[in-house]
Amino acid sequence: SASLIYLFKISRNMLQLLVSLIALTYAMGFAPLSSQLKFRSSNSYTLSMKLGVDEKVIVIGVAADSGCGKSTFMRRLTKVFGGKNVGPLGGGFGAPGGWETNTLVSDRTTVICLDDYHANDRAGRKVSGLTALHVKEQNFDLMYQHIKDLKSGKAISKPIYNHVNGTLDTPETVEPTPIVIVEGLHPWVDERVRALLDF
Repeated sequence: SASLIYLFKISRNMLQLLVSLIALTYAMGFAPLSSQLKFRSSNSYTLSMKLGVDEKVIVIGVAADSGCGKSTFMRRLTKVFGGKNVGPLGGGFGAPGGWETNTLVSDRTTVICLDDYHANDRAGRKVSGLTALHVKEQNFDLMYQHIKDLKSGKAISKPIYNHVNGTLDTPETVEPTPIVIVEGLHPWVDERVRALLDF
């Protein structure tokens, strides 16, 4: 059926992307997690997650439709790029000191959900008459500035789109990591954002 063919194409494209990204990891000389561990004694170690002095931030754009498995794919991809510590920024809602977030982090990777760049919350979209999927409901100026800052090694204060109640929550601080993945419906629509993407 047509839906099975569509799902096969999505799966095949995601597999091709994964293979390309793994090849990129080796080509760029990213060290495996074990080489990032700094031993303090025979029984303990710390994990260095900061960028090296000359280490470039690689920005990858992943575009796909809502509900097609992007979040699952991103969790697996962050494990490929960055060790065991994969989870929501700040521990996520329900964690001690955590908050509702769409940002996924690992030892070497940050995944930013472009839903956080909606121009309006749910109430604002009722006024505009547009859905959250419409390009006019995206804050491309802020998206561009934030990706540019991360690529330059600067931290950002990023809004959070709360999918539960449809509000734009208090911004969260996101630190740059060697790999930043931006995922959503529109990572390639704005030419300024597109120019910042390495892949």
